[in-house]
Amino acid sequence: MLGGVWLRTWIQAAAALSNMGMFLADMSSDSFQLKGMATRGMLPELFAKRSPYGTPLVGILFSASGVILLSWMSFQEIVAAENFLYCFGMIMEFIAFVKLRIDHPAESRPYKIPLGTVGSIIMCIQPTLLILVVLAFASFKVMVISMVAIMIGFVLEPCLRYSDRKRWFKYSIIADHHEYHSAYQ
Repeated sequence: MLGGVWLRTWIQAAAALSNMGMFLADMSSDSFQLKGMATRGMLPELFAKRSPYGTPLVGILFSASGVILLSWMSFQEIVAAENFLYCFGMIMEFIAFVKLRIDHPAESRPYKIPLGTVGSIIMCIQPTLLILVVLAFASFKVMVISMVAIMIGFVLEPCLRYSDRKRWFKYSIIADHHEYHSAYQ
């Protein structure tokens, strides 16, 4: 009201451009994550190919298709589904943390929590319970959509391994990523 129509218009235009920029940055980040997975042999090599401009085109197309699939949901449902999946991912990280403590207790780590296996399990119980409470408050639609996404992930991983064994797609680890391999040797 103080600045008039012109100021409102400029602020709305700036907000729209800012949101578009953040959206494109997020899509770019997702596509480069897919490219990184392909360079480490977790996805077909097709995802590691870049356009003449250096962008991972296949990853951008997959990221955009995910956005199109979510476009029928409301913004609140998308945020709730993202939070649901994030919470599920945190529980998986807690499980991986405890499993690594049990399977490889003497492994050299850059950071180490000074607790034994039992202490590590006890440490993970409280946040896991809190996460389960958050998951329980999700709407039925968000739970179904999130569970479908989780099931797709659980089915996709063995399918990718099978396609690698059958040589349906080319998988390779690109040699110029020596820092990744040397860090774990």
